[in-house]
Amino acid sequence: MPTRSTLARLAVCAATACALVSTTAPAGATGPGGGELRVFAEEPGHLMPGNVDQSESLIVDSVLYSGLVRYDPKTLQPVNVQAESITPSADQKVWTVKLKKGLTFHNGEPVDADAYIRAWNYTAYGPNQQANNDFFRSIQGYPDLQQGKAKSLSGLKKTDRRTFTVTLSQPYSGFRTMLGYIGFHPLAKACLADVKACDEKPIGNGPYRMESWEHNKVIRTVRFDGYKGPKGKSKRITFKLMENVSDGYAAFERGELDVIRKLLPGDKLRDARQKHADGLIEVPMASLQRIAFPTYDARFKDKRVRQALSMAVDRKALVDDLYQGAHVPAEGFVSPVFPGARNSCGYCVYDPERARKLLAEAGGWQGGKLELWTNSGADHQVWMAALGEQLKKNLGIDYVVKADLPYSQYVDKIHTNSMTGMFRSGWNSDYPSMENFLNPLYGKNGSTAVTGWTDPRFDELVAQGNRAANQDEAIAFYQKAEDLVAEDMPAMPVWYVKGSTLHSSKVSGVVVNPVGGEPILADVTPAATTRR
Repeated sequence: MPTRSTLARLAVCAATACALVSTTAPAGATGPGGGELRVFAEEPGHLMPGNVDQSESLIVDSVLYSGLVRYDPKTLQPVNVQAESITPSADQKVWTVKLKKGLTFHNGEPVDADAYIRAWNYTAYGPNQQANNDFFRSIQGYPDLQQGKAKSLSGLKKTDRRTFTVTLSQPYSGFRTMLGYIGFHPLAKACLADVKACDEKPIGNGPYRMESWEHNKVIRTVRFDGYKGPKGKSKRITFKLMENVSDGYAAFERGELDVIRKLLPGDKLRDARQKHADGLIEVPMASLQRIAFPTYDARFKDKRVRQALSMAVDRKALVDDLYQGAHVPAEGFVSPVFPGARNSCGYCVYDPERARKLLAEAGGWQGGKLELWTNSGADHQVWMAALGEQLKKNLGIDYVVKADLPYSQYVDKIHTNSMTGMFRSGWNSDYPSMENFLNPLYGKNGSTAVTGWTDPRFDELVAQGNRAANQDEAIAFYQKAEDLVAEDMPAMPVWYVKGSTLHSSKVSGVVVNPVGGEPILADVTPAATTRR
């Protein structure tokens, strides 16, 4: 299952999905309209679905491609889009996917069973080095594709033109939920004939088709009238590519943008709250900022040391002082937007006295100056230093922030068990299931299990949840697995965040999906009188 990291989510929400804040369309504005929607974006790295795992690319591909399911922004439940049905076997191991009739790519090719099978095989084949390769780990035959012994997943079988089956290596009741992630989208045959050209000018199957891409300047898309689903509300969606969100905010102020996504905390967000309150949407995101402990380091072996360090951190002070309340102190290991999430982390409570007692029981801190690691270039060193000051004040442990490695080198250091201190390791979920916040991060074979902590009881509980008849029944097993993590504290949750989207008064129907924190652009209606 997935591999990536990032930041997090918002405040006190129920265990079920939080209520969504949106701007509704005016009466009668339900059909496709005209006009152009201008959206802030940064330069994408790739646009082939199998190689897309960053928000810069995801926001563009969200209109160019459609998948088997999408996530309802209010319930987070998967809703069929291109799939007519997705049916599991009794043991949750074999899934039958039947597609709707008449689906086509933008070049007229059919979106059929072959389109999905070819896409999944291409992405799962190790030598192709696709970013979303790991999402196919659960399908039978995956290891052979990593070793170059095969180019096709043995678990994928075509039944007829619109039907195929997926056999998993282990039962998983949440497989349908996974399928909303972009890595599972289809590919046109013409794409595999020229992968480089398709990455530059995608042949998608979504509500908008690519018109042009001027690198570092603009991406232009136009509504695809052959799309079988709900038509896009604007005739065109234009992504104005800028270096950072500050430049985007300045362009919004000049009237050059209609939507700016992921407005950063700080002065820009505070200014937007004061000047553009009617167009500012702050919603929960399915993400978590956390600090991981290298349990393979003798200094962090004793769980009481880890518990003490966590209880010595005043999360609320970090959020309020540095981010004007844009984040919310974490109280669990799973984003509160997901069903089954709870305030599970007793050692996330700020209690310096108990922290000192726990540390003393563990024999005190024996490690000298505490190293706090993060990657360079994203200003994480600011809040890491503030956290270090709290540890110094409350536990008497001196610290140093290590923030000199670029992200790629930093990730390599994490994944080779080379960390010499506590380290930032955030998580941005890929699909709305508790399992996605647990197994990848703490499972024995988790794709981002970087703390060195393992527990066979945890793995068995997750497996029991995966084998459950449905995701509702799986929650009880996942919660028990989370309780093991909450007691041993291989990592300390720090905060959840809000995703902030700002839109002008000239558009309506803006809804932000907590999974990914992106606005659903195809549903945004530009004012009919807007002239560009």
